[in-house]
Formats: sequence, C-alpha cells, structure tokens
Amino acid sequence: MRLVLPPAGTLRPNNEHDPLPYYYRPLTGWLYRMRLQIGLDLLPAEGRSVLEIGVGSGVLVPTLTTRFPAYTGADLVLADDLASLVAPRCQARFVRADLLAEADLPAAAFDTVVCLSVLEHIADVDAAARALARVLAPGGTLVAGYPMVSPLMAVLFRTIGFANIGAHHVATPRAVERALRKVLRPVARKVIPPLAPVALALYQCTSWRK
Repeated sequence: MRLVLPPAGTLRPNNEHDPLPYYYRPLTGWLYRMRLQIGLDLLPAEGRSVLEIGVGSGVLVPTLTTRFPAYTGADLVLADDLASLVAPRCQARFVRADLLAEADLPAAAFDTVVCLSVLEHIADVDAAARALARVLAPGGTLVAGYPMVSPLMAVLFRTIGFANIGAHHVATPRAVERALRKVLRPVARKVIPPLAPVALALYQCTSWRK
C-alpha cells in the first residue's frame, strides 16, 4: 500500500507540535513520508477494521480508509473536518480518546492498530502496551513506529527547527519494545535508512501479533 499524501494546504495541524509542515518540505519531506510508508508496508494483507492511535492532522486517513472498510481515528485533540478525508465506502469515525483510559476505546474490537510516533511521548509505556493489546482482536496486528531517541536525533531535530525534542521523547525505543514484548509477539521490523543496523537507524516501525 502506497501512502496517499493529501495536497499541501488540505490539512490543518491539530496542535502546536503537529509535524504536518515537515511532510511537504523539500529536505524533511522524504524522511517524514518514509516513516509512514514503512509502517504501511507492515500492515497485514487482510483485515476489516483499523484503529489509528494519534490521528493528528489526518495525514494517514485517506490511505487507511482506502485499505480498510471500517476505520476509527483516535487522538486527544482532533483536527477539524477529518471526515472530508475519508475514502468512499469506508465507515469511519473519529473519537477524542486517551489510550490509557480503558473507557475511551472498546476491547478486542480491531483487526489492526496503527500507532506511529506516539509511544515515545508516553512515560508509562507498559500501560500503553497493555492498552494496545487490549483493543486488538485475537490474532490482530499492531504496527508501531517510533524515532530512535538519541543525541544524534536531537541534533537533527534542532537542525530542522524542532528544539528541545528530548522534552517530548520520554520513552526510548528499547523501553517501548520491552513493554510490547510482554503482551504481544514480534513479527517484523523496518528502519530508516533502509537496511541500516538498528543502532544507526533514524526511525523504525515494528509489527506485533496478539
């Protein structure tokens, strides 16, 4: 499945930290689009219902609603007019939800969960991992993506104008994966740059099975 990026100007940031502008810039656009693409590459071949945790400005909505007949987009804050991004014939809904609040999302309800660039912002990654496993149906797949939090990444973020990224990235990839391994089975991994050792990767996506 290929990423379908809405034309520039179609989307609106859902908060002051939304990275939306970077998707359309000449130098950073490749990296930001590729991190979504490697996540899409890990999606299962079949499945009806998908939950996107951290829908943000809606960058992935056109692509995911083309692939899945039923889509739920969840975030703490929702951008305006996300419904206009939904592909025809997809049943979609958008909910303000906290991943860590059990009452906000139904249990065992989704074949697939997509959670990109979210887990690194959650201090209690064990609770987040349990919540992701809870909403997955038996046999379901989680696709999770997270940057390689490191001094090099901090320098790169400062270079593109995102200062003090360490204040936002509070969970390391190692902590995220350790938490996910407690509740789900690892299936596959993709990194940026492609084929780079994990230690030298800038971003990685992993898939997990319940």
